[in-house]
Amino acid sequence: MSFTTLASLPAKEIFGGAVRGHYAHLERLTIGEVALQPNTTIPLHQHPHEQVTYVVEGRFQFTIGTETTVLGPGMAALIPGGVMHGGTTLTACRVIDLFSPVREDYR
Repeated sequence: MSFTTLASLPAKEIFGGAVRGHYAHLERLTIGEVALQPNTTIPLHQHPHEQVTYVVEGRFQFTIGTETTVLGPGMAALIPGGVMHGGTTLTACRVIDLFSPVREDYR
């Protein structure tokens, strides 16, 4: 599959269904388009994957390690593997998530 529309892929529920993302995978990379409702909390968590979260729409208060900021459209969170991160949406949000290596649990 060389081309896809992420939103057309089956949704994967994460964090107990609080988040629904549409994910595509390469051998060493996962990309996802995720829609989040206002006041959705992503609990602080960590995983071995490096992650980039790019905000397309909305405002998202986000913490990486000991740093917290409000992300808005065009901003990205750059999350090293193994670092605690999470946050709360201040408005409805649409984000693009990238993970390396691939998130086998999101297939």
